Amino acid sequence: MPRENQSEVTFDGLVQFLGQVGFRQSTKINDSLAFYHQDSGTVVVLSVPQDGLVVRSADLLSILVRLETKGIVDTAAVQQLKSGKLPKAS
Repeated sequence: MPRENQSEVTFDGLVQFLGQVGFRQSTKINDSLAFYHQDSGTVVVLSVPQDGLVVRSADLLSILVRLETKGIVDTAAVQQLKSGKLPKAS
């Protein structure tokens, strides 16, 4: 796949973004990290990638749904994530 079509959402970038919007890593279970957002009571789980880079599509979709339905980020940030880009947290 050409570079311009690849997602810019990396594992480290997504972990950093989650922290910027109020999630805190709560635990590590095997090859997964759980994050908790205290204000909304939301928990998300992110698989640690073997290559250290690629975010699983299922993890990203799960996080997107929670960010959107719980109103944790605005619609513009959700759209950026859907397009494969990490938004700037406000």
